Amino acid sequence: MNLDVKLFATLKDRAQASRLALELKQEQPRVQDLLAEIVVQKPVLESSMKSVLVAVNKEFAFPEQILAPDDDIALFPPVSGG
Repeated sequence: MNLDVKLFATLKDRAQASRLALELKQEQPRVQDLLAEIVVQKPVLESSMKSVLVAVNKEFAFPEQILAPDDDIALFPPVSGG
């Protein structure tokens, strides 16, 4: 399954890309599969994948959520503020 993933903030800077085109081999890939493939393609993001926020179709997603080819996927670094 081919997926397009949007990157924001420091993830975008570290990857030197605003989008990643990924091919996942699983029949029903999950968010955790997506994150593992990102580490394979962009090892510089490995440390960020432990705390990244994933949105699928503009809603927060959990590791076990199954992905579909037409999903709108975005990754954000954790946000803190005061």
